[in-house]
Amino acid sequence: MPTERHRDSDKLTALSLEIRRSVFQTIVDAKSGHLGGNSSSVELLTCLYFGGILRFDPANPKAENRDRVLIRGHEGPVRYKIFSLMGLFPEEELKTYRQFGSILQGHEDMHTTPGVDITPSGSLGMGLSYGIGCAISAKEKELDYRTFVFLGDGEEQEGNVSEAARHATSAGLNNLICILDKNDKQLSRPTVESDGGADVKTIWRGYGWNVIEVEDGHDIEQVMAAYSKLDYIQKPTLIIAHTIKGKGIPGAEENYCGFHTLSVCPPESARFALNNATQEVEARRAEVDAVTLHTKDMVRRPNVAPLITTVSEIPTIEVEVDPNDNRNLDNSQGFYFDKLRQATRNGESMKLYVLTPDFIRKDTVEQVSFHEFARYIDAGIREQHTIAMAHGISITDPSARIFINFGDAFIYRAMDQLNAAAQGGSRMLIIGEHSGLTQERNGKTHQTSGQPGALVNMPGLTFKEPADVQDLYNVLNWAFTNNPGVIYARIHRKNITQLYREEKDKRNITSYITHDPGKKPGLVIVGSGFTTQNSVEAAKILESKHGIPTRVINVVGPVELGDNFVGQTEDGVPLLTVYNGNRRVLQSMVSLAIMDSTVARPSVIKSHGFDYGTTGGIKDLEKHFQLDSEGIVQVVRNSFSIS
Repeated sequence: MPTERHRDSDKLTALSLEIRRSVFQTIVDAKSGHLGGNSSSVELLTCLYFGGILRFDPANPKAENRDRVLIRGHEGPVRYKIFSLMGLFPEEELKTYRQFGSILQGHEDMHTTPGVDITPSGSLGMGLSYGIGCAISAKEKELDYRTFVFLGDGEEQEGNVSEAARHATSAGLNNLICILDKNDKQLSRPTVESDGGADVKTIWRGYGWNVIEVEDGHDIEQVMAAYSKLDYIQKPTLIIAHTIKGKGIPGAEENYCGFHTLSVCPPESARFALNNATQEVEARRAEVDAVTLHTKDMVRRPNVAPLITTVSEIPTIEVEVDPNDNRNLDNSQGFYFDKLRQATRNGESMKLYVLTPDFIRKDTVEQVSFHEFARYIDAGIREQHTIAMAHGISITDPSARIFINFGDAFIYRAMDQLNAAAQGGSRMLIIGEHSGLTQERNGKTHQTSGQPGALVNMPGLTFKEPADVQDLYNVLNWAFTNNPGVIYARIHRKNITQLYREEKDKRNITSYITHDPGKKPGLVIVGSGFTTQNSVEAAKILESKHGIPTRVINVVGPVELGDNFVGQTEDGVPLLTVYNGNRRVLQSMVSLAIMDSTVARPSVIKSHGFDYGTTGGIKDLEKHFQLDSEGIVQVVRNSFSIS
């Protein structure tokens, strides 16, 4: 008599045959897709979902205490079939894979496909960071769900993966499992040709992970034996499963990439694989039909989530500027967070995460007492991981407020992750400190210039550049109250006198007039960040010494400029933008707003800024790059031929 274990193995084997057949059918029908990796993952995913390992309720795929599965996005065909077997959508939907309007995107999308937990997969390598954020959120909510992250062995080469893997152990995540589909091939060649000197098992053990190895990732009993150990892990665990990329396709093992995509697979080989897989299913038709009728019953259900007191309503945050501490944007943040702690009753009315890639000093953390009202995480010098981890936290807990203290000089490093977070609809506030020339003596490598150009043109990201402490507090209050999406606030560290603004503009975070001559201006200067104060001083010189009435506009939100801003300019009057960075950044945003409006047309729009900095004190740098008041006056005279 067959044992229960053997009966379960037979069921999982039958399911695997049907799922692999479906993978080939789906990709061949679509005439597009990733054959190799989908085929190599079949048994690993079949056992996870239907072997009583993953805790998931097909009737409630968004159950808070469900286990999460994160995977490289091109593995859709294998998971889409699994989702259809669980009844998340009709099997007929598989025929629409990669077609316009389909819920089954070419790369998985959590916004269109039920069962998908966190996307976008973006460039490979972000998934483990997402998973760490997800696992941290489980700990914070005192939930016992686990997060499974699937990696390809090509993907495992990514630096983001190394950042995440090393951080996971220090975070104490015994609810995190990573499964490495080690099929020894990647897009361009066998992995041994690009990564042959690495011992993955030793590397991950060195990271501090528990490592389990499966010699044959297509052997149901071996896979289940490895998975059965996961209920008892005490730290992050990696399963290395040796598989065959393109399993079931003739010639796949000999092919340099294991037929990574359909486009590199000979049509006759793809057809043979589909026909052969179909014949295997037909040979066991009765068994396959019997098991597919009961797939929902084969899925282990999640534990009932404990009742948790949730924040019913986030208070409106209205922290006022301390009149005794209103000159420096860096220093004023300590006062702000102390008031935020009070306003949220030590964090009771707001779940707050404070993250940093090694940018907040330990003594500052203690002074601000972040640990008393927030989940504070220093990820170390891991910029990519920090942003991707924040995305995992945000998607898992959308009501949480996530504050990330970042160095503006290092944001290029995480631009890919930031784009993925914005595309995925994350909610986080990133403060990019020490912008532009205010990095002073560190020199050109740290003095940001072009970075804002990438940020202002990133869809889904809101960019702010406060000039003074009031601007900064306005941005912080707005962000913590509304939690609207991904926000990047670029701040400087120069001492600055609080700007003038009319009472109606006290909370303005787009643009406002900060200096007006009281009559029709002969010139309009538009500043942003620390250049605005010097622009005001330049305007006074232009008026007193050169007889040029000058209006100065401070821009806080360059991407949101519209008719209101254009109305602050003057029709037929020249305009100069002055920026702490590449001159085209602010000029392009101003020009775009004016071109989109019919309210006013300046006679010309010129710009001033810098490209590459140099070492020096801020006063010397301002003078050298003509960003001090006298320098701006000289730029005006040269640009507009004023004697």
